[in-house]
Amino acid sequence: MSEAAEIPLPHPAHGHSEPEPHHVVNYFAVFITLVILTFVTVVVAFANLKSEPAKIFLALTIASVKASAVILYFMHVKFEGKLIYLILIVPITFSIMLVFALLPDITFAPIFHDFSSQTWRLVHG
Repeated sequence: MSEAAEIPLPHPAHGHSEPEPHHVVNYFAVFITLVILTFVTVVVAFANLKSEPAKIFLALTIASVKASAVILYFMHVKFEGKLIYLILIVPITFSIMLVFALLPDITFAPIFHDFSSQTWRLVHG
């Protein structure tokens, strides 16, 4: 038999893909981690830290770690390709810009508004 007479192997059907191995994630461990971090956030809120910005920064840091765990494991981003991280840069950039855009309103609010109790009583009876 010559080479031209060999029977070709069948090609896979179009649109067919082979299943990829399933990633094993210990969802219970991730859940327990989130519960513990929530408890730590509550403890930080009631802690006797002298600096209020330090307390807020610590709580936001814990919240960021929790959000990262949810995104990575429950939304399966950890097992995606590299393109998803490039796409993630845009909303993170806008979120950071929004926080910094609102900082002047928070910082200078006491200068432009009178928050005394007398004003509060006049407005709300």
